[in-house]
Amino acid sequence: MRTPTTTFFLSLVALAAWAGVALAGSQARIAGRVTDSSGKAVGGARIVITSADVAAFEKTMETDRDGEFKVLILDATRRYLLRVEAKGYQTQERPFKVGVGTTDTFFEFSLSSVKEAEAASTMEVLEQPGYREMGEGRTLYAAGNKEAALAKFEAAAAAKPDLVPALAAVAEVRFELGDAAGALAAARTCLEVDGESADCLATAANAAGVLGDEPARAGFLARYQEINPEDPALLYNSAAVFLNKLDDEGARPLLEKCLEVDPGFAPCNFEYGMMLLRTGDLEGAKRHLEKYLEVAPEGAEAATARETLKYL
Repeated sequence: MRTPTTTFFLSLVALAAWAGVALAGSQARIAGRVTDSSGKAVGGARIVITSADVAAFEKTMETDRDGEFKVLILDATRRYLLRVEAKGYQTQERPFKVGVGTTDTFFEFSLSSVKEAEAASTMEVLEQPGYREMGEGRTLYAAGNKEAALAKFEAAAAAKPDLVPALAAVAEVRFELGDAAGALAAARTCLEVDGESADCLATAANAAGVLGDEPARAGFLARYQEINPEDPALLYNSAAVFLNKLDDEGARPLLEKCLEVDPGFAPCNFEYGMMLLRTGDLEGAKRHLEKYLEVAPEGAEAATARETLKYL
Protein backbone atom coordinates (compact mmCIF):
# COMPACT_ATOMS: atom_id res chain seq x y z
CA MET A 1 0.00 0.00 0.00
CA ARG A 2 2.96 2.32 0.60
CA THR A 3 4.55 1.76 -2.79
CA PRO A 4 2.00 3.73 -4.88
CA THR A 5 2.26 6.63 -2.43
CA THR A 6 6.01 6.79 -2.88
CA THR A 7 5.65 6.60 -6.63
CA PHE A 8 3.15 9.45 -6.60
CA PHE A 9 5.45 11.62 -4.48
CA LEU A 10 8.39 10.98 -6.74
CA SER A 11 6.29 11.90 -9.79
CA LEU A 12 5.36 15.22 -8.23
CA VAL A 13 9.01 16.02 -7.56
CA ALA A 14 9.93 15.16 -11.15
CA LEU A 15 7.10 17.31 -12.48
CA ALA A 16 8.13 20.25 -10.30
CA ALA A 17 11.72 19.91 -11.47
CA TRP A 18 10.65 19.82 -15.11
CA ALA A 19 8.41 22.88 -14.62
CA GLY A 20 11.28 24.76 -13.01
CA VAL A 21 13.52 24.02 -15.97
CA ALA A 22 10.82 25.11 -18.41
CA LEU A 23 10.26 28.40 -16.53
CA ALA A 24 13.96 29.17 -16.40
CA GLY A 25 14.27 28.48 -20.08
CA SER A 26 11.56 31.04 -20.94
CA GLN A 27 13.33 33.85 -19.08
CA ALA A 28 15.76 36.27 -20.69
CA ARG A 29 18.03 39.05 -19.51
CA ILE A 30 17.63 42.31 -21.43
CA ALA A 31 20.36 44.91 -21.22
CA GLY A 32 21.48 47.88 -23.21
CA ARG A 33 23.16 51.24 -23.36
CA VAL A 34 21.85 54.64 -24.45
CA THR A 35 24.15 57.29 -25.89
CA ASP A 36 23.78 60.52 -27.81
CA SER A 37 24.91 60.97 -31.41
CA SER A 38 28.47 61.70 -30.24
CA GLY A 39 28.67 58.50 -28.20
CA LYS A 40 28.25 60.17 -24.80
CA ALA A 41 26.20 58.21 -22.27
CA VAL A 42 22.65 59.44 -21.64
CA GLY A 43 21.89 58.86 -17.97
CA GLY A 44 18.35 59.03 -16.65
CA ALA A 45 16.79 57.97 -19.95
CA ARG A 46 13.43 56.28 -19.42
CA ILE A 47 13.19 52.71 -20.68
CA VAL A 48 9.68 51.35 -21.20
CA ILE A 49 9.00 47.74 -22.25
CA THR A 50 5.48 46.76 -23.31
CA SER A 51 3.98 43.75 -25.07
CA ALA A 52 1.32 43.53 -27.74
CA ASP A 53 0.60 40.01 -26.46
CA VAL A 54 -0.22 41.18 -22.90
CA ALA A 55 -2.06 44.48 -22.83
CA ALA A 56 -1.44 45.17 -19.13
CA PHE A 57 2.28 44.40 -19.25
CA GLU A 58 4.70 47.29 -18.76
CA LYS A 59 8.17 47.48 -17.27
CA THR A 60 9.77 50.86 -16.65
CA MET A 61 13.28 51.77 -15.55
CA GLU A 62 15.97 54.42 -16.09
CA THR A 63 19.49 54.21 -17.39
CA ASP A 64 22.29 54.70 -14.89
CA ARG A 65 24.93 57.43 -15.21
CA ASP A 66 26.75 55.27 -17.75
CA GLY A 67 23.61 55.13 -19.87
CA GLU A 68 23.12 51.41 -19.14
CA PHE A 69 20.07 49.40 -18.10
CA LYS A 70 19.24 45.77 -17.27
CA VAL A 71 15.97 43.92 -16.80
CA LEU A 72 14.76 40.34 -16.52
CA ILE A 73 11.95 39.23 -18.86
CA LEU A 74 10.08 36.29 -17.30
CA ASP A 75 8.38 35.12 -20.50
CA ALA A 76 10.73 35.45 -23.44
CA THR A 77 8.31 33.67 -25.76
CA ARG A 78 6.24 36.82 -26.26
CA ARG A 79 6.74 39.83 -28.51
CA TYR A 80 7.86 43.08 -26.89
CA LEU A 81 8.41 46.74 -27.71
CA LEU A 82 11.28 48.66 -26.13
CA ARG A 83 10.91 52.46 -26.04
CA VAL A 84 13.63 54.93 -24.99
CA GLU A 85 12.69 58.46 -23.91
CA ALA A 86 15.01 61.26 -22.80
CA LYS A 87 14.40 64.98 -22.42
CA GLY A 88 15.73 66.90 -25.40
CA TYR A 89 16.07 63.79 -27.57
CA GLN A 90 13.97 62.06 -30.19
CA THR A 91 12.14 59.03 -28.78
CA GLN A 92 13.16 55.67 -30.24
CA GLU A 93 11.22 52.40 -30.34
CA ARG A 94 12.40 48.93 -31.22
CA PRO A 95 10.31 45.71 -31.33
CA PHE A 96 12.05 42.55 -30.20
CA LYS A 97 11.55 38.89 -29.45
CA VAL A 98 14.29 36.87 -27.80
CA GLY A 99 15.72 34.31 -30.17
CA VAL A 100 15.31 30.60 -29.52
CA GLY A 101 18.04 29.33 -27.19
CA THR A 102 19.09 32.88 -26.26
CA THR A 103 18.97 34.16 -22.69
CA ASP A 104 20.82 37.48 -23.16
CA THR A 105 19.82 40.33 -25.48
CA PHE A 106 21.75 43.60 -25.67
CA PHE A 107 20.49 46.77 -27.28
CA GLU A 108 22.45 49.85 -28.34
CA PHE A 109 20.51 53.11 -28.73
CA SER A 110 22.02 56.27 -30.22
CA LEU A 111 19.63 59.16 -29.68
CA SER A 112 19.55 62.26 -31.85
CA SER A 113 18.70 65.51 -30.12
CA VAL A 114 15.48 67.23 -31.15
CA LYS A 115 17.53 69.99 -32.80
CA GLU A 116 19.63 67.46 -34.71
CA ALA A 117 16.50 65.66 -35.91
CA GLU A 118 14.89 68.94 -37.01
CA ALA A 119 18.06 69.99 -38.85
CA ALA A 120 18.28 66.61 -40.58
CA SER A 121 14.62 66.81 -41.56
CA THR A 122 15.10 70.33 -42.92
CA MET A 123 18.14 69.28 -44.93
CA GLU A 124 16.21 66.31 -46.33
CA VAL A 125 13.39 68.61 -47.44
CA LEU A 126 15.79 71.16 -48.92
CA GLU A 127 17.36 68.49 -51.10
CA GLN A 128 14.04 67.64 -52.71
CA PRO A 129 13.20 69.07 -56.15
CA GLY A 130 11.66 72.52 -55.85
CA TYR A 131 12.91 73.21 -52.33
CA ARG A 132 16.53 73.19 -53.44
CA GLU A 133 15.86 75.75 -56.19
CA MET A 134 13.78 77.78 -53.74
CA GLY A 135 16.70 78.01 -51.33
CA GLU A 136 19.07 78.99 -54.12
CA GLY A 137 16.63 81.66 -55.24
CA ARG A 138 16.42 83.16 -51.77
CA THR A 139 20.20 83.36 -51.59
CA LEU A 140 20.34 85.17 -54.93
CA TYR A 141 17.51 87.51 -53.93
CA ALA A 142 19.26 88.40 -50.67
CA ALA A 143 22.37 89.22 -52.72
CA GLY A 144 20.32 91.62 -54.84
CA ASN A 145 20.32 89.54 -58.03
CA LYS A 146 16.56 89.56 -58.64
CA GLU A 147 16.67 88.35 -62.24
CA ALA A 148 18.66 85.24 -61.34
CA ALA A 149 16.50 84.73 -58.27
CA LEU A 150 13.36 84.87 -60.41
CA ALA A 151 14.75 82.14 -62.66
CA LYS A 152 15.35 79.92 -59.62
CA PHE A 153 11.89 80.60 -58.20
CA GLU A 154 10.33 79.72 -61.55
CA ALA A 155 12.39 76.52 -61.65
CA ALA A 156 11.18 75.69 -58.15
CA ALA A 157 7.55 76.22 -59.19
CA ALA A 158 8.07 74.08 -62.27
CA ALA A 159 9.61 71.26 -60.21
CA LYS A 160 6.85 71.42 -57.59
CA PRO A 161 3.74 73.20 -58.92
CA ASP A 162 2.03 73.26 -55.51
CA LEU A 163 4.97 74.93 -53.71
CA VAL A 164 3.16 78.11 -52.64
CA PRO A 165 6.26 80.02 -51.40
CA ALA A 166 7.85 79.59 -54.85
CA LEU A 167 4.67 80.71 -56.63
CA ALA A 168 4.42 83.72 -54.30
CA ALA A 169 8.07 84.58 -54.87
CA VAL A 170 7.64 84.50 -58.65
CA ALA A 171 4.71 86.92 -58.39
CA GLU A 172 6.48 89.25 -55.97
CA VAL A 173 9.76 89.43 -57.86
CA ARG A 174 8.00 89.97 -61.17
CA PHE A 175 6.17 92.90 -59.58
CA GLU A 176 9.41 94.32 -58.16
CA LEU A 177 10.98 94.07 -61.61
CA GLY A 178 8.14 96.13 -63.08
CA ASP A 179 6.23 93.30 -64.76
CA ALA A 180 2.79 93.97 -63.29
CA ALA A 181 0.97 91.79 -65.84
CA GLY A 182 3.33 88.87 -65.20
CA ALA A 183 3.03 89.40 -61.44
CA LEU A 184 -0.77 89.34 -61.59
CA ALA A 185 -0.76 86.16 -63.70
CA ALA A 186 1.67 84.47 -61.31
CA ALA A 187 -0.36 85.60 -58.29
CA ARG A 188 -3.54 84.19 -59.82
CA THR A 189 -1.77 80.85 -60.36
CA CYS A 190 -0.66 80.92 -56.74
CA LEU A 191 -4.20 81.63 -55.54
CA GLU A 192 -5.51 78.66 -57.53
CA VAL A 193 -3.31 76.50 -55.31
CA ASP A 194 -3.88 78.42 -52.06
CA GLY A 195 -6.76 80.88 -52.12
CA GLU A 196 -5.74 82.26 -48.72
CA SER A 197 -2.10 83.03 -49.45
CA ALA A 198 -1.64 86.52 -47.96
CA ASP A 199 1.51 87.13 -50.03
CA CYS A 200 -0.21 86.26 -53.31
CA LEU A 201 -3.31 88.30 -52.47
CA ALA A 202 -1.15 91.34 -51.65
CA THR A 203 0.82 91.05 -54.88
CA ALA A 204 -2.36 90.51 -56.89
CA ALA A 205 -3.94 93.63 -55.36
CA ASN A 206 -0.85 95.73 -56.02
CA ALA A 207 -0.42 94.47 -59.58
CA ALA A 208 -4.10 94.97 -60.41
CA GLY A 209 -3.83 98.52 -59.08
CA VAL A 210 -0.83 99.30 -61.29
CA LEU A 211 -2.69 97.88 -64.28
CA GLY A 212 -5.69 100.08 -63.50
CA ASP A 213 -8.05 97.18 -62.83
CA GLU A 214 -9.82 98.70 -59.83
CA PRO A 215 -12.53 96.01 -59.43
CA ALA A 216 -9.87 93.28 -59.33
CA ARG A 217 -7.72 95.30 -56.93
CA ALA A 218 -10.67 95.88 -54.60
CA GLY A 219 -11.59 92.19 -54.70
CA PHE A 220 -8.08 90.99 -53.87
CA LEU A 221 -7.73 93.63 -51.15
CA ALA A 222 -11.04 92.64 -49.55
CA ARG A 223 -9.95 88.98 -49.42
CA TYR A 224 -6.58 90.01 -48.01
CA GLN A 225 -8.20 92.16 -45.33
CA GLU A 226 -10.57 89.35 -44.39
CA ILE A 227 -7.61 87.04 -43.79
CA ASN A 228 -5.37 89.69 -42.18
CA PRO A 229 -7.71 92.09 -40.35
CA GLU A 230 -4.86 93.38 -38.16
CA ASP A 231 -2.25 93.98 -40.85
CA PRO A 232 -0.60 97.30 -39.84
CA ALA A 233 -0.36 98.41 -43.49
CA LEU A 234 -4.11 97.98 -43.94
CA LEU A 235 -4.83 99.76 -40.67
CA TYR A 236 -2.59 102.63 -41.77
CA ASN A 237 -4.30 102.84 -45.17
CA SER A 238 -7.69 102.90 -43.47
CA ALA A 239 -6.50 105.64 -41.10
CA ALA A 240 -5.18 107.63 -44.05
CA VAL A 241 -8.71 107.90 -45.45
CA PHE A 242 -9.75 109.78 -42.29
CA LEU A 243 -6.55 111.82 -42.14
CA ASN A 244 -7.11 113.01 -45.70
CA LYS A 245 -10.49 114.30 -44.52
CA LEU A 246 -8.83 116.02 -41.53
CA ASP A 247 -10.76 113.64 -39.26
CA ASP A 248 -8.25 112.89 -36.47
CA GLU A 249 -10.82 111.21 -34.24
CA GLY A 250 -11.75 108.77 -36.98
CA ALA A 251 -8.09 107.98 -37.59
CA ARG A 252 -7.09 107.71 -33.93
CA PRO A 253 -8.40 104.16 -33.13
CA LEU A 254 -6.95 102.79 -36.36
CA LEU A 255 -3.51 104.30 -35.69
CA GLU A 256 -3.59 103.08 -32.10
CA LYS A 257 -4.51 99.58 -33.25
CA CYS A 258 -1.74 99.72 -35.85
CA LEU A 259 0.83 100.56 -33.15
CA GLU A 260 -0.58 97.89 -30.85
CA VAL A 261 -0.08 95.28 -33.57
CA ASP A 262 3.35 96.60 -34.61
CA PRO A 263 4.88 99.28 -32.33
CA GLY A 264 7.67 99.79 -34.86
CA PHE A 265 5.49 100.44 -37.91
CA ALA A 266 7.02 103.70 -39.14
CA PRO A 267 4.09 105.39 -40.99
CA CYS A 268 1.75 104.90 -38.02
CA ASN A 269 4.32 106.34 -35.62
CA PHE A 270 4.71 109.45 -37.79
CA GLU A 271 1.00 110.08 -38.32
CA TYR A 272 0.12 109.35 -34.69
CA GLY A 273 2.91 111.66 -33.52
CA MET A 274 1.67 114.48 -35.75
CA MET A 275 -1.90 113.90 -34.61
CA LEU A 276 -0.83 114.09 -30.95
CA LEU A 277 1.00 117.31 -31.77
CA ARG A 278 -2.21 118.78 -33.15
CA THR A 279 -4.07 117.83 -29.97
CA GLY A 280 -1.43 119.39 -27.70
CA ASP A 281 0.22 116.18 -26.42
CA LEU A 282 3.80 117.32 -26.97
CA GLU A 283 5.47 114.50 -25.03
CA GLY A 284 3.50 111.87 -26.90
CA ALA A 285 4.26 113.56 -30.22
CA LYS A 286 7.97 113.65 -29.40
CA ARG A 287 8.02 109.97 -28.42
CA HIS A 288 6.39 108.77 -31.63
CA LEU A 289 8.35 111.03 -33.96
CA GLU A 290 11.59 109.81 -32.34
CA LYS A 291 10.39 106.23 -32.81
CA TYR A 292 9.73 106.98 -36.48
CA LEU A 293 13.31 108.23 -36.96
CA GLU A 294 14.63 105.21 -35.07
CA VAL A 295 12.99 102.71 -37.41
CA ALA A 296 13.04 104.79 -40.62
CA PRO A 297 15.93 107.28 -40.43
CA GLU A 298 15.81 107.70 -44.22
CA GLY A 299 12.03 107.46 -44.49
CA ALA A 300 9.88 109.72 -46.64
CA GLU A 301 8.88 111.81 -43.59
CA ALA A 302 12.29 111.83 -41.88
CA ALA A 303 13.05 115.47 -42.72
CA THR A 304 9.66 116.63 -41.43
CA ALA A 305 10.06 114.58 -38.25
CA ARG A 306 13.51 116.04 -37.54
CA GLU A 307 12.35 119.57 -38.15
CA THR A 308 9.30 119.14 -35.92
CA LEU A 309 11.38 117.64 -33.08
CA LYS A 310 13.45 120.83 -32.93
CA TYR A 311 10.44 122.57 -31.40
CA LEU A 312 9.46 119.81 -28.96
